[in-house]
Formats: sequence, structure tokens, C-alpha cells
Amino acid sequence: MNHLEKYKSDFQKIEWNDSLKILKSTWNTPINISEELYRNEIIAYLKVTEDVAPKLLLVDAVRAYYNIPPDTQEWINERSVILNKKIGLEKMAFIVSSDIFSQMSFEKTLDKTTSEIDLFKLQYFDDEVNATEWLTNSLD
Repeated sequence: MNHLEKYKSDFQKIEWNDSLKILKSTWNTPINISEELYRNEIIAYLKVTEDVAPKLLLVDAVRAYYNIPPDTQEWINERSVILNKKIGLEKMAFIVSSDIFSQMSFEKTLDKTTSEIDLFKLQYFDDEVNATEWLTNSLD
């Protein structure tokens, strides 16, 4: 995929694919990242997402090892629900980590977000090709 870099730090990279209209975030959060740093990364992610206002999101969480605490999950939910509704998000594809604990904390965060308001379709994948196919397939 041909991506235009919108944000980059030690912990994540956010890129826009204008031809497919997909905003992709690739997370690289160590298990011992501080909660403050993690929240700052979420703020950056939400700002780029708001600025780009994509209908399709691809989140690569394969190297996202941070286990998101419940209060931070709630903090993310409060902000994500409002933003996803505002931008009219339609689909989010998640490429998940093999670390079951970090994967579960991501899933808990997203499940709560999508269950509160059934705004968009959410699907989990283990590779980018299938995730991108699902995002760009208008039949799903």
C-alpha cells in the first residue's frame, strides 16, 4: 500500500492511503510504557483521525504489548465514541497481537465502544491483506 505519513513516534505510525481511503495506525507499545505516554499516543491518534475523518480504519496491533488498564479503556471509549460518530466511521479492521493479554485489552476497549453505539463494523484479522480486502469490500 502507498501511504502518506501523518504521524510518527516511537510507539505508533499513522498513515493515510488516499487511493483506498484507509487510515492505518501501526502500534508498537511495549508492555512497560507509562500510562501517561500511552494516553498521549491515543490523543495523537484521535487528532489525526479527526483531521483525516476516514470512513475506513486499519489498526495494526501486532506489536501492541501494553495491557490497557480499565480506567484508560473507559477514557479511550469516552473519546472514541464521540469521534467515530462525528466522522461517520463505517468500518474498522484490527490486526491483532499474538499476546493474548494485550489483545484482550484492545478487544475490551473496542467491544465497549461498538456495543454502546452500533456505529461501525468491526472485524479482527491476523494479516493486513485480509483486513484491507474486508475494508474495501462494499458487500460487508
